[in-house]
Formats: sequence, structure tokens, C-alpha cells
Amino acid sequence: MLEALQLWKSIPIGSLVQLDADLFDQEHQLLTRGRLYEVLAKIDGLYSPVFIVESELTQELVELHAGLICNYLDRPGEVYHA
Repeated sequence: MLEALQLWKSIPIGSLVQLDADLFDQEHQLLTRGRLYEVLAKIDGLYSPVFIVESELTQELVELHAGLICNYLDRPGEVYHA
């Protein structure tokens, strides 16, 4: 848990994250292993901190726990906030 929290703190919004395995919600696949997802937001949740990314499969926003991330790239450019 401590490592996941440190990872969550070190990855800024706008970075690209990659999963080690596909992410499912019951029977429906939400995220694909090996694909890069842009971190759209970070939430310090009640039980654990999560990243918010957009699924290319469902076009929905998905909560992604830091422990599921296997790799990340710092944000490639400047992030603009509305």
C-alpha cells in the first residue's frame, strides 16, 4: 500500500500510465494491458488514492489504482486546466 501511495504522489496529471494486465469490471473489459492512458485526474479516495483515465473501449472515465500500474511516462507536454 505504501508503494502505491508513493507512486500516486509521483505521477502528475497529464502523464501516461500503462497496465500490467487488462482491467475488467465484472465481465466487461475497461482497460487494455500495454496501452498508454493519460492521467486526467487524481483522487485521494477514502480507501485508496486513484487515477482517473478514459477507457478506449467504453469511452467512460475509469478509476485506476496505483498498484495496477507497471510503467509510466512523465507528461509529454504542458497540461492546460479549464
